[in-house]
Amino acid sequence: MGLVTLFATDRGLTSVKIGVEPKVSRGEEAFYTKCGGGNDVLRLAELELSEYFERRRRFFTVCLDVSGSRFDTMVWGAAKSIPYGEVRSYRWLSEQIGQPKAYRAVGGALRRNPAPIFIPCHRVICSDGGLGGYSVGLRIKRLLLEFEKGKAISF
Repeated sequence: MGLVTLFATDRGLTSVKIGVEPKVSRGEEAFYTKCGGGNDVLRLAELELSEYFERRRRFFTVCLDVSGSRFDTMVWGAAKSIPYGEVRSYRWLSEQIGQPKAYRAVGGALRRNPAPIFIPCHRVICSDGGLGGYSVGLRIKRLLLEFEKGKAISF
């Protein structure tokens, strides 16, 4: 998957970047998986992410401090309800937020997801079974879905 970078304030996890080494914004601390450190939020997020990849964790408890529109946060909240190892469609997600015809807008909100894996947008696929999109690439989405189905994966 490449480098996984976690960003947080003291209030919660603000973003997750996969495969790139982004810059830290004012008020944030970053945790690079290769060097450790950071505030309590970052330490908890790192622990939970490690447990996830060790197949010992199926949901996250770390607080999130993410920014988005009201619509975005509704979509992200609904995405968090999708159980580990399962998938739902963009249409299903739009129905969950009470806007059954907004499935394309749901896709847009998922593209803006600042905390992939913690907000499991990789579990959202097209109604016809196609993968759809993923902000960090379809290869990573496919790997995460296969990983959650119990397949042996080398990240």
